[in-house]
This record gives sequence, C-alpha cells and structure tokens, in this order.
Amino acid sequence: MSLNIENLSKKYGNNIVLNNINLTLNPGEIISIIGSSGCGKTTLLKCISGLCDVNHGTIKINSKPIHNLSPNKRNIGYVFQESPLLPHLNIIDNIVFNMNCFDEEKLNFLLEKIQIKHLKKRYPYEISGGENQRIAVVRSLIRNPDLFLLDEPFSNLDKLTKEHTKELIFNIIKETNTTTMIVNHDIQDSLELSDRVLVLDKAKINMLDTPLKVYSEPSNLNTAKLFGELNSLKIKDKNIYFRPQDVDLVEESDIQAQVVRSKFMGIFYKTIAKIGEENVIIYHKKKLKINTKIYLHIKPKKQLYFQ
Repeated sequence: MSLNIENLSKKYGNNIVLNNINLTLNPGEIISIIGSSGCGKTTLLKCISGLCDVNHGTIKINSKPIHNLSPNKRNIGYVFQESPLLPHLNIIDNIVFNMNCFDEEKLNFLLEKIQIKHLKKRYPYEISGGENQRIAVVRSLIRNPDLFLLDEPFSNLDKLTKEHTKELIFNIIKETNTTTMIVNHDIQDSLELSDRVLVLDKAKINMLDTPLKVYSEPSNLNTAKLFGELNSLKIKDKNIYFRPQDVDLVEESDIQAQVVRSKFMGIFYKTIAKIGEENVIIYHKKKLKINTKIYLHIKPKKQLYFQ
C-alpha cells in the first residue's frame, strides 16, 4: 500500500491547523508524527481516515483518491488513545464484529503473535488496558487495512505494560508489512520504532527524515527541543546549542562553570551549573558538590547551530 497526500489543508473557522501538507508513504513503512500540542498531529490522521473533511488537497491510496469517500469506504484501520470494546460481547466477537467472513488462519496468527489467544472468551471488564489495546490492533488488522493509524495508543498505560504492549504491536505490524502512521508524544518511541519521523510545526511539515537525521541534524531550534533538554551558550559571538550528554568535564578549558545542583537520575547525575548568568545542564556519572568549579569541553561534532 502506498499513501500520497498533496497540498492538504485544514482549518477550523479561521484557525489553520494544517497548511499545504505533502507526504508520501511507502509500502510497509512506519512513520511517527511528532510535534508540540495543537500542531495538527491528530487532525492529520482524522483527515486521512475521513473523520474530518479537508478544505483543500487530495489523499490517495494506491493512486486512488479517497478524500471524498466516507470513512467506512477507505479501508483504513484506526486505533485510538482509548479503543472501547462492546461490553456485552466477548473478545473474539468484538474482534470480528460486523464481519460476514474472515480469514480464520490469519486471526489465529494475530491472536498468537500478540499474545491474546487465551483471552478469546473473556469480556472487556475482565482484561487490562494493555490487553484492550492489543485487541483493538487485532480488530483492525484482521480487516486487512490498506493503511493503519494509531493515535497515542500507549498513553494510558503504565511503563511496564506499555513496553510489553509496544513491542508486541510493532512486531506484528512489521511481520504483516502493514503501512502505518502513529501519533506519539513519547519521542523515544518515535526514534526507536519508526522508519521515518515527521515533525509538524505551525501547521506545516518541518522535517521528514530518518530518526537519526531528525535527532542529530534538526532543522531548527523548535525541532531540536522536541528531542530533550538542550543547552544554549554564546561563545565568541556565536550562539551554539548542545545536549547535556555531549559535554565533558576536563581539567582545564576556556569554559568555566560553577555547580548549582546535582541530582541522581538513575544511570547518571543531572548537574546544573552556572556560566555567568546562564545555566548549563550536564549529564555526569558522579555527583558534583554545590559551588564546585568545573571546566567544560563541548564535543565539536555534536554541536547544533541555528539561525
């Protein structure tokens, strides 16, 4: 399945949510959509699925226009942040609800791979949140969608449940070669699981590239900030930016700082130091005493530059 979006625009009243979006997805590809709150991530999924109309532009699946079709005629699977199941039906009946026929072999394959085969006869009130989301995935994939959309599918799960659910879902997406778009606030998930990452900013596509490229060579400061803490310093009349893990403590350098705070974060200590009036964040393996003078070396190849 291939997806092609050309010049897509969407607004609510006078508020432009998506502005001239152009995007192509390759068969079997997983793309994560990231961006600040309100940038249009969920709206883009809703436009593709038909849950909201577009004001301008075209959406094609396998070269066939779908933007004027009703949602039930687009053959798109959609898993929401909360995917409710019918409480009076058991799990298997929820999965195949309203299907006149289905591939029994594929159903068993999906149930086995996503580890919910033992839940077939249970009812929604008897399962966990993570199991609910896995069932929602099977309910979509058994219908052989041309495109699979997931909108914050893990946000209501605790960390352990999320990690297990995430791995099962993305393994099955790859095994079934299902073209997928996912909206996810967890940036680490986006880097880990995606073939490409799409960054939305101010209603437009800011970047669309591999996870490595988007992380290590962000196109602007806003994009860089999406991927974690960022330091800013003015050195020799130049503004440079660098991440806390990309600075070393050395015996002597031109950059001297004074420790303000150092706190344990698990695998490192997060140290806040002051250089003049500016604070710098450093990830270090040892705790540093308050008011200690330290010298910094910023790794040249890791520095980020923006206009």
